[in-house]
Amino acid sequence: MKQLSKLILLAVLVTFASCQKESNEPQESERLDALRFENGIVVSDGEEDKELMFNAESEIIKGSNGMFTIAGMSSSPEVEKVYTVVDADRAPNSNDGQPVSNMWWSITGTDYDSPASYYSTVGDDNLTFTEYSDGTANLVGTTVSGTCSVDLNVWFKDKRTWDEWEAIGGGHKKEGTAGDASNSEDMNFYVIDETRSTVTASGGDCDMTGTFGLTQRPDPNDPNTPNYGVHIGPGGANYDSNIGAFGLSGWGWFTDLSTGELLYIMDFNFRLEPQPDECDDCIGKVTNLTLNWDWHHDYRVRVYQRYENTCYATKIFDGVVGANENFTINGSNANGTFGKWVYIYVGNCYYTKIKTNCYLNIGPGYRRGVVEVVSGYSSQGGELCEYEPPHHYCWWW
Repeated sequence: MKQLSKLILLAVLVTFASCQKESNEPQESERLDALRFENGIVVSDGEEDKELMFNAESEIIKGSNGMFTIAGMSSSPEVEKVYTVVDADRAPNSNDGQPVSNMWWSITGTDYDSPASYYSTVGDDNLTFTEYSDGTANLVGTTVSGTCSVDLNVWFKDKRTWDEWEAIGGGHKKEGTAGDASNSEDMNFYVIDETRSTVTASGGDCDMTGTFGLTQRPDPNDPNTPNYGVHIGPGGANYDSNIGAFGLSGWGWFTDLSTGELLYIMDFNFRLEPQPDECDDCIGKVTNLTLNWDWHHDYRVRVYQRYENTCYATKIFDGVVGANENFTINGSNANGTFGKWVYIYVGNCYYTKIKTNCYLNIGPGYRRGVVEVVSGYSSQGGELCEYEPPHHYCWWW
């Protein structure tokens, strides 16, 4: 295995050192934004990051879930709806020490009335819940208890209606003020996708720190336990006084990422407010981008980001992109973001990079060479608005 890793790393280094031409296309001058070659090497923007390092794992694609995938064309489902998470008021147990919150994390399994075990959004910290057209959903953001900060990147899968859910033996866990008043027929149901979900805790008030996995509780594959999944719909935030308000409740285990061992139980319980369809400025960090290849020849395009903001590159896209074709990239950091930059390679060579930490208010219409942003989302601002360059701005071609 070590020998194989060395061979892969050697191939990577040779590839980027050589930067051989992958096209016989002649240089063209009729467009200022032409894709140009000099001595068989694509002309870059001249801003290559010399500190970006490649190793054997740099060529293994990582998607927005942070998990390894097979190299090849990557694409993403369409966003159907984006919600802002609103803390639930824990009715009818708000008088028993249960504070307004969105998550309960128990070390003992019995500390229901310990305020320190409840987490909520504070200040600039927030949570966003996004539903996709392929029946998946993603909960991203930060929730806090005292000085304990928890970054969530939780994925849900297999969305079903109540009839579909009931047909496979699923149940509806109705409890609390809003939950007891809710109707099963109004609910949709998900299951936590343990292969894509991570939870990272840090801070002095945390009982435990580090990065954990998350899996569904009760086990949906255990015939001896009920299958409640994660429900979403009117009255979905079980422990809340707002009867009929749109919300979500779900139950899980924090797990050891290496062994899968079940460690601590947790609950989600929160309301959901639909974000307006209007776009917003880039706020936080960019989480995904759809890009257009604005050129009339097919080329192999590779896109990288820094792995968890280290100096090491990790691949997030690799495919042959055709004339005027769109392709989508997703952040692979644990919080679902790209970090500061994404780096675009044409053939074997560096071409350009896009700043994705929202210091630049990018959006549809922003371009680098023959690559143009079609759409995208930021972690705290939602859908990106159309890019408006400053008056003194000059395109790089």
